[in-house]
Amino acid sequence: MRFVHELAHEPTALQPARAALEAWCSLAQADPESLVIIANELCANAVRHGKGSITLQASHSERWLSISIQQYGKVALAMPARYSQTELHIAGRGLRMVDALAESWGWHTTSTHTLLWARIARRRA
Repeated sequence: MRFVHELAHEPTALQPARAALEAWCSLAQADPESLVIIANELCANAVRHGKGSITLQASHSERWLSISIQQYGKVALAMPARYSQTELHIAGRGLRMVDALAESWGWHTTSTHTLLWARIARRRA
């Protein structure tokens, strides 16, 4: 069972995407917590830093939950700066959360789109 959700390129599209992904996780009998957080962070980055349409997809196996976010329009991505514990920054922690929650994650770009992906161990709901 696959999940596909098209997002408008605006911040108000994030909440409906989270709700739809959470409902899909329930149907897949999978714990949605980490997957929804990861998807939200990657989609928020796509809305904030990208251009063009955004597609959120998810799939599962007995062992894994996987998501991908595809955005049309090439986007330059960079790893977040390594802030010290004493520095106060308002933004820049989303990819750190993804890194902490995902078993693996990454991205690649082509001349037409950017694809971000993440995989987590599946926990039953």
